[in-house]
Amino acid sequence: MASGNSSRATAFNRAHFARIYHIHQLLSTNRYPRIAEIAEKFEVSTRTVERDIEHMRDRLGAPICYCRSKKGYYYEKEGFQLPPLSITEEELITLFLGQRLLSQFMGTPFEKTIRNAFEKILAAIPGDEIVDLYSINDIVSFDVKPLRGDEERVVQNYSRLAAAIGNKTKVWLRYYSASSDKINERYVDPYHLRYHQGAWYLIGYCNLREAIRIFALDRILDLKNTKESFIFLNDFVLEDYLSSALGIETGKEAQEVGIRFDRHQVRWIRERRWHHTQKIESQHDGSIILRMTVSGLGEVKRWVLGFGGHAEVLYPEKLRKQLMEEAERMLNTYMK
Repeated sequence: MASGNSSRATAFNRAHFARIYHIHQLLSTNRYPRIAEIAEKFEVSTRTVERDIEHMRDRLGAPICYCRSKKGYYYEKEGFQLPPLSITEEELITLFLGQRLLSQFMGTPFEKTIRNAFEKILAAIPGDEIVDLYSINDIVSFDVKPLRGDEERVVQNYSRLAAAIGNKTKVWLRYYSASSDKINERYVDPYHLRYHQGAWYLIGYCNLREAIRIFALDRILDLKNTKESFIFLNDFVLEDYLSSALGIETGKEAQEVGIRFDRHQVRWIRERRWHHTQKIESQHDGSIILRMTVSGLGEVKRWVLGFGGHAEVLYPEKLRKQLMEEAERMLNTYMK
């Protein structure tokens, strides 16, 4: 019970401080915010916002006054700043580590925003609470894959798609398909942007294929916002759509895959949860069989190839045949 109350209190505090910061920004820029507008934005009662303003006046010393002519609030004295942020050493270290993990957003519009946010947090912390953060690099590090593709193109595509998703407007794409090695044009209803292993992807409804498809942002050669509104498919749920993928690729139907791993790979396979449907069966010879229900067999194929001769696809037959053909090509390459 205590942990549940603690989490609710944390959520409350975050929402509370988010509102206070927003109110402060409005007051600092002389926008004369109204209680009803703030309440609507944060989906809280007007009484909650009134308590926020009272808190700012009584606890934070904010010189907040009400302007009858403009029917909004303002700072009586210019230049008021919220008090410095109080933060523990443990919390500061956690923020620092979080910043390192967020390096996956390098090359996106989020990069500048995240950097500015962390700089503001550090600037608001009193000097006597700052620890030697950079010494943490000697203790902890993260292996985050660099952004795939042309950075300028990815950033531009990301920005345009994020805007289109927010406005629910259809986009036109000129797209290079790696599987067919062809360039084609299509209209897409953009639903979601997803980061996976160093690459950004668009998930949306492809008007050409009349189905949900995934597009790599670094392979979008040209993109235009049509300004034409679209309606989401009623039965589309992102988590359900991706649930059958081993990573990011999905296929028409999920099917059970059986892969035998020899004794040299047993510990490695058992140490990780590769898919939420996985089942592992031990064999008398010391090997194991991994069974999971997935789609996107191309991604499964590449994953299995990474284990070389230590892995054998048992089924489906289609995937097993693809691995056999790939093995023959590899053999021919090395026999030249």
